[in-house]
Amino acid sequence: MAFKHYNRLLVIRLVVIVGLAFAIGCLVMMGKSLFFIIFLSSVEVILVAEFVNFLNSTNRQISFFIQAINNDDTTLRFPMKTGNAIINDLHNSLNELNVILQKAKVSNQIRERYFSEILQHIGTGVLVLNEKGFITEVNPAALDLFGIQNLTHITQLDRVDPKFKNELQLLAGSNKQVITLRKGNDAIQIVTRCSVINLKEEDIKLITLQDIRGELERKELDSWVKLIRVLSHEIMNSLAPVTSIAQSLNSIWKEKLEVQPNCSDDAIESTMKGLEVIGERGEGLIRFVQSYRMLTKVPVPQFSKVSVQNLFDRLSILVSPLKAEYRVAIQFYAPDPDFEVQIDEQMMVQVVINLVKNSVEALQGCESPKIEIHANKLPGDKVEILVSDNGPGVPEEILEEIFVPFFTTKATGTGIGLSHSRQIMRAHGGSIGCNSEPGKTVFRLVW
Repeated sequence: MAFKHYNRLLVIRLVVIVGLAFAIGCLVMMGKSLFFIIFLSSVEVILVAEFVNFLNSTNRQISFFIQAINNDDTTLRFPMKTGNAIINDLHNSLNELNVILQKAKVSNQIRERYFSEILQHIGTGVLVLNEKGFITEVNPAALDLFGIQNLTHITQLDRVDPKFKNELQLLAGSNKQVITLRKGNDAIQIVTRCSVINLKEEDIKLITLQDIRGELERKELDSWVKLIRVLSHEIMNSLAPVTSIAQSLNSIWKEKLEVQPNCSDDAIESTMKGLEVIGERGEGLIRFVQSYRMLTKVPVPQFSKVSVQNLFDRLSILVSPLKAEYRVAIQFYAPDPDFEVQIDEQMMVQVVINLVKNSVEALQGCESPKIEIHANKLPGDKVEILVSDNGPGVPEEILEEIFVPFFTTKATGTGIGLSHSRQIMRAHGGSIGCNSEPGKTVFRLVW
């Protein structure tokens, strides 16, 4: 009973005040001494004043405590030894309440920190937008999606894509909506969800943003891998016995002719030549199918920290025969010597060399052919490598198809180079894209 002294004394004082008032009234009615009545009235006034002061003193303590809570101050402690049992009880109760509030505050801070860490590390972009257009919360995934380092107001997206900004402001409700974000020549499909929350009489929008391009590419690539695996299995099952039978028959006829050379005639020679052709074409088809099997083997990168300077030095040596043979200027622009990346070096070398070879072939017949390779740091600890050339460019009608397995514009091409490169970039948690126009084509590796 924290307020047992308070309640008891409060009742006693009220009883005394009421009793004294009743006694004064009786004395007045009985016509007693005026001096004695004035004396008792003075005592009554003093008791009432003291009673009011008693109530005010407790109210002041509670008011002081409430003010401290409003100021977010939970460190306040009231003294426990004041010489007044009632005030001691009050201080004890306020201190206990303060401890409870402090624990609740610490618990909320831990919870806020926990959700803040989740927000910073999830791959889905999240931003919180108030009615005046200010961004009160934004995570690195959203900044990386927009390609900017900070975002405090929605109007800053005008520098990225004004149309996207306008559509983002019009979002309402929780329905899923796909909005196209254009960054330069790159168009990204963004799936958005919006929740409207009322906080302190203000509506704020919690918006999530997710790039579905990577997911679509993954599903597309998985579909191609499954198709290639089935086709390879069926074709190999059919080709292997045909090739084997043709070779066996050819060997039998050769042995027969060696034993009986006089039985040779034009029909037998034509049959043997036909069997040789069947065997050769069968082996060629087997090698052709085996070349596509690399697409069904998902690469597993062996990551290590690699200096970009050393990577470019190695690539420069590997492409030097191309420079000499095709007379193409190939220039590597190395970044800061301390610039290091986490990659599978062998795989990344394979991707860059493949892109350089494609550029070299595209530059045949061009004046002053030139290929440039750059590496840059991006926001959110990401990295990009750009392989650009000054060739005729990739026609717009086939730009979306160049990463499709089997698609090629070369007479002797297999159409697996760019598809396999995309698999490697996906294994690195990144992507490969192409922007092209007459006079400039840029392949962009991001991870």
